[in-house]
Order: sequence, then structure tokens, then C-alpha cells
Amino acid sequence: MKKILFLLLLIFSMGIYSKSFSETDKKEVLKQFSELQSAFKKKNGNSLSAYVAYPLKDGNTKSVIWKNSSEFIKEFKDPESYVFFHIDELKVNPETGQIDNVEERLISKSPEGGDTFLDVTGQFLTPAADEAEFYYGTSGASKSDDLFVVTVSLYDDMVDGSSYYIFTLKDNKLKLISFLQLP
Repeated sequence: MKKILFLLLLIFSMGIYSKSFSETDKKEVLKQFSELQSAFKKKNGNSLSAYVAYPLKDGNTKSVIWKNSSEFIKEFKDPESYVFFHIDELKVNPETGQIDNVEERLISKSPEGGDTFLDVTGQFLTPAADEAEFYYGTSGASKSDDLFVVTVSLYDDMVDGSSYYIFTLKDNKLKLISFLQLP
């Protein structure tokens, strides 16, 4: 009886955690992310709004929970509260599925030291990944969904801060489900 229960539990857990991005899904995510970057470069808030799942789950104290697209558009036009800085610097190739991360790109040089650097990374995550608990807990995403996480980090000798953009593919559409900014 114990063996049967264990086998049923194993089959059930495989069913919950087995939905991974296929190679086709990954290419679709990168294609739509590239389109999001294009909308960002053109400062097209309406197009960008289509990539946000409302209400956006906020992972920290910064008030960025948009309940609808009109709130997003209003904040998109306000440079003080805008959250998408440097997201367009991640290089993606939807045809090959290639992601070229930006590593230690110099943003500003200071003669006294304290040069500012930028890292931008993109990665696909499954619930089984080592750091998955952080992203799933922050975003409130179902563990049956895979995530595409873009991390933008600005740092110098004294200060380090990162923004995390957590996306998933819902009904074959890329959606930003959570934004987190640590200091």
C-alpha cells in the first residue's frame, strides 16, 4: 500500500512540475520580449502595457502595483516612478534562442573611484532551479509555470542595487507578473 501511495505521489508531483518551456516556447518568449524592448525604445506605453499582467504583483515596498493599463501609462510617462530602465540592453535572438547578457558594462567613470557598472541578465527558470523559491515566492507565480527573469543590476564600490522583472507565458502571451527592486 505504501508503495502504491508513493508511486501516486510521484506521478502527481511530476504532473505538477513537468510543464517546462519547450524550445518553441523559449523562442516565443524571446520574440515577444524583443517586441517589448522595441516598444520600450519607441516609448510606446500602450504597446508596453499589453505585456503587463494586471494587477502587477509588487515584491517590495516600492509602489508599482498597476491595477490597469491607464495607471501604467500614467507612470510610464513619469520618469521619477518609471521602472523599465536598461531592460532594452539585454540582447536576445528569437530564431536561435540565444540570450547575450550584459556583464560589467561601464555606465559612468569617476576619477575618485566608484565607477558605475551595469549587468543585465535573462534566464529561464523552472521550479526545480536553485534560486526558484525566491522568484516564485516574490511573484506569486504558480509552480506549474516556468518563468523568464530579467535582472538589471547597477553597482559601484559602495552601492549595489538590482531590479527583477519576472515574466511568464500565459495563453501564449508574454506577461510581466512581478517587479522587484532591491535597494
